[in-house]
Amino acid sequence: MSARQPHELLLAARPVEILGVALSPVEYSGVRVMTLTMIDQVHKRPDGTARRNFNEHRARLVMGEDFFELNQPNEIRALGFSRPQGGTPAAVLLLTEAGYSMLVKSFTDDLAWDVQRLLVKSYFAKPAPATDPLASLPPEQRALIALMVDNASIKAEQAAQSQALAAQAEVQAEQGAAITAVGQRVGDLADTMLMLARPAGAESIVHIRERINKLHGLPSRIIDEVLRQSPIAPKPAGMVKHSREEARGGSYAVYWIKDVSAVFARFSGECTRITATQVTHPYIDGRFKLLPARDRP
Repeated sequence: MSARQPHELLLAARPVEILGVALSPVEYSGVRVMTLTMIDQVHKRPDGTARRNFNEHRARLVMGEDFFELNQPNEIRALGFSRPQGGTPAAVLLLTEAGYSMLVKSFTDDLAWDVQRLLVKSYFAKPAPATDPLASLPPEQRALIALMVDNASIKAEQAAQSQALAAQAEVQAEQGAAITAVGQRVGDLADTMLMLARPAGAESIVHIRERINKLHGLPSRIIDEVLRQSPIAPKPAGMVKHSREEARGGSYAVYWIKDVSAVFARFSGECTRITATQVTHPYIDGRFKLLPARDRP
């Protein structure tokens, strides 16, 4: 709330505890006040005790100094007051510290003394206004101190940014080193997986084309598609490093002969014959040549 109006009621967020009773501080027209119900609660008196005392001594109390009386329904509803059984009370009484002190003069038991002392020291006490430690200094010195504080804040922010950038650079350097190390390990691993000679029982794509063509009559294009693009392609047995100097360290894939034979036996069996020499297969576009089973070696 920006500017308080005379009818404004402020309920503080943090209650004040008085001997086990939590009181939500209430301010009206800039003055800390209490309701009659709050007085009965904190003094642990029967309901209506504070009301009886107020009615008895009302002639001695000053409106606007000792108490405030709210009697406008809209104002009362806007301030959040309501009857326990529901509805809006006809009037609400709010007592100031002076009015409260006079109202409870008849409370002379030990609890009343303790409650009054605590209410005066905590509930009705207002926090001391903050003082400016620089108020006594000349304007020039205050301006100089303010400038020094601003410079210190700027330097602290710059230092924090520098630390963040340094940390980021360090992380990036570590990531770069890790990537380089991984790349080196991958390269080393690839080198170690290269075989210097074709193992027994394996064949290159060149030998596969020649052998499968003789066995099934399949053209090289179909053999390459089955080996490299079809779902039934066999896994390579490994990579063999070219021994010829003109290959410049290149390598080629080799496949296990038994795997290749099994793949093409399955492939041939799945083909659908269209003519005496032409067939189709779901993995291949168009027709292609395949020897009839009776003509195969």
